[in-house]
Order: sequence, then C-alpha cells, then structure tokens
Amino acid sequence: MASNAYSATPPALVAGTRQIEQISRLANEMINEFITDVSSTSGWPGHNDSYAKQMRPQEKEQREGSIKTGSSLSEAIVSIGDGTLTNLKSVLGTQNGVLDAIHDSSINSGDTNTGSHNGKH
Repeated sequence: MASNAYSATPPALVAGTRQIEQISRLANEMINEFITDVSSTSGWPGHNDSYAKQMRPQEKEQREGSIKTGSSLSEAIVSIGDGTLTNLKSVLGTQNGVLDAIHDSSINSGDTNTGSHNGKH
C-alpha cells in the first residue's frame, strides 16, 4: 500500500516527540557528565616538570576539542527535537485549520447532511 506523502498522524508525531525530548534530555545530561569527567583529568600530565610543560598544551587542546565536539553533538540532538516539535505544531495547526474551514464551509452553504454537499460548493 502506497503511503500518502501529505498525511500525518498526530498521535504518532506526539509519541515520537516525547521520545526525542527524552533523548534530548539524556544528551544534555550525558554531555554535562562528560565535561565534568574530562575536566577532572586536566591535571594528569603533571604541572612543573618537563613532561608536563610539553604535554599540557596538547592535552588542553584535545580536552577542549572533545568538549566542543560533545557539546555540538548534544546541541544537534536538541535542535532535532525542537524542529520536530515545531513541525508537530505546524501539522496540528494545518489540520485544525482545514477542519475548521470544512466546518465553516458546511455552515455557510447550508449543508446539514454531515459532509454530503448535494452538489453545492
């Protein structure tokens, strides 16, 4: 059976949106935990010896790069969720607008036969 590209099932969108909201929340929690854990390792190369002086700039660059990458990933996941919510609102608004227009049309045309236009437009 071919699917209609112009149809939407709001209950399915709502359920999917709830899942995406949960994923977004978990992504934020995970990145916060990741940042805490990565930040706690910043002292591993040492502080004043020659090894520390050599490794600290590289370690700092890698740590900050990891945090930036993780944060970007988390932001992307949250943005997908936000976009899905916006899409859901648009779909529901369009469907409600169409239903209201059909209802108004039937009232204005005097159609009281529950959807049968009897040739009236």
